[in-house]
Amino acid sequence: MSAPLYQLVITQVGDFVAAYLRQDKLILFAEPVPTDIADYCAIHQPGKFNGVLLPGQRLTINAINYRITAVGSVATANLKQLGHITLNFDGAIDAELPGTVHLCGVTPEIILPGNQICIYCE
Repeated sequence: MSAPLYQLVITQVGDFVAAYLRQDKLILFAEPVPTDIADYCAIHQPGKFNGVLLPGQRLTINAINYRITAVGSVATANLKQLGHITLNFDGAIDAELPGTVHLCGVTPEIILPGNQICIYCE
C-alpha cells in the first residue's frame, strides 16, 4: 500500500456529529475551529496536504475503504487551507456543494477521538 496523500487523527467530536452521520455526512475541520460550527465537526490537528482531491482516489476511516466518487470545486483548497471538507457517503458522481467530497461505502455509525482518516491516490 502506498503512503497516504493526507492523514489525520480525530481529536474531538462535536455534539451533532452523530446526527449528521445519520444523514450520511461527516464534516471535518482542523484546529482551531470557529466556535459556532465546532458542535457539527469531527475536529483534527492540521496537517499538510499537497495533492489534489480527485474521483477514483481512496479514503479510509479506521482502515475501512471508501472510493471518492465526486469532489466539489473548492474541496481541495478548503482541505489545504482549513483542513475542512464535508464527506457525503452517497456515492454521487456530481458534487452536491463546492466543499463536498462524495464517497461510495457504508456510512460509519460513530466517529470517536483517535479515529484515523487517510486519503490515497489510488
